[in-house]
Amino acid sequence: MTYEQALSYIASLEGRGWRLGLDRMEEMIRRSNLTDSVGKSSGPQFIHIAGTNGKGSTTAFVQSILVASGHQTGAFFSPYVVDPRERIQLNRELITREELVAVTEKLIPIAESFSETDFGGITEFEFKTAIGFEFWKQKRCDWVALEVGLGGRLDATNVITPRASIVVSIGLDHINILGNTLAQIAYEKSGIIKPGIPVIVGNMSEEARNVILNEANERESPVWQWGRDIRWIPENRAVETPLGRHDGLAPSLIGPIQTHNLALAIAAVEASGAYTSEEALREGARLATIPGRFQVITYHDRTVICDGAHNPDSAQILVQTLAKEYPDRSVVLVTNMLAGHEPEEFYQTLRPKVKSVHVVPVDFHRSTPVESMVNKLSPIFKRVNGHQTPIEGLNAAVIEASVSDLVVVTGSFYLVGELLRELTTLDASTGS
Repeated sequence: MTYEQALSYIASLEGRGWRLGLDRMEEMIRRSNLTDSVGKSSGPQFIHIAGTNGKGSTTAFVQSILVASGHQTGAFFSPYVVDPRERIQLNRELITREELVAVTEKLIPIAESFSETDFGGITEFEFKTAIGFEFWKQKRCDWVALEVGLGGRLDATNVITPRASIVVSIGLDHINILGNTLAQIAYEKSGIIKPGIPVIVGNMSEEARNVILNEANERESPVWQWGRDIRWIPENRAVETPLGRHDGLAPSLIGPIQTHNLALAIAAVEASGAYTSEEALREGARLATIPGRFQVITYHDRTVICDGAHNPDSAQILVQTLAKEYPDRSVVLVTNMLAGHEPEEFYQTLRPKVKSVHVVPVDFHRSTPVESMVNKLSPIFKRVNGHQTPIEGLNAAVIEASVSDLVVVTGSFYLVGELLRELTTLDASTGS
């Protein structure tokens, strides 16, 4: 099997959709001989991360701190942005193509054995999650930073027993699946809390926090809460937790929200027992990386911000970060969203900074048609243009933008990834 064939097989499972439920994943773990590799003392130990926004960045900080602490460290990210191998990592490095092929070949017969059973066929996300568990077992990982795919309670990653859990944030997203209130969504995400296992709770509304605290109380799980037990101290660039204060931290990821995410990551590393040294915390904070989160690039002498924001809360975070990092600079927007998201509130949040909009297609089956999105955005913005390809829209935005303007690509991680891959290809072809 080639690398392309392995990716093709994994993609072929996408038509089975997203199945929320653990019975089939638990059976996949059993048949794959991975039972001792999902949180038992003999296998990797896990820090499990859920949340509406910020879970990817928090996972990156957890991963980086664990690596800096000297642990053999796996990580799982959902979704990937540029390269499919971003999902499954070892010591901040992507799984190699050869390793992905080998694990895929090993798991295919097991996955196919489900097709004619009452369980039904394995989904794409279940298969990718199993690849991670098998890979980390083979690499004898000490720790894994594991990001939830969707929700938490019934997510395929929730077959593990972690050493600590993090619920980073709660916002209205995927409401057709997780519920249309903050309390309902908080209930689904709090499903990663395990009996007696510490849970780190980020900044969120009282409605959501009360649900999570209630679930933790029922499971007798210790709670470390942002603003009460966990704090960021700006003047010392320090994180304070119940176990002490950690000074001199410089988070590598851009934006005011990242000090919050770093603080949660440090708290989880401490609560889980993975902490080794202050230097490991500082180095982990400094070296963490993840694509598509306020990623700044230069294209044709213009500053381009690539950010996967796609719901109202993440739009607000994007606006706050733009105001802090680039005050008083107008935005030329390159955008589209997937069907299932409500665009009006998202784009209303961005509207005060935006001078014009370029709508482009997204190469994904749930992409909103360009013409439809143009019609949705025309009442919100003064100038909205549609384009046939993402690079055409980006080029038009760059031509329009003055030196003092920013070009911002946002609305979908799929769009951000598509354009970043395109720009990488262009750089390679020109030798720049």
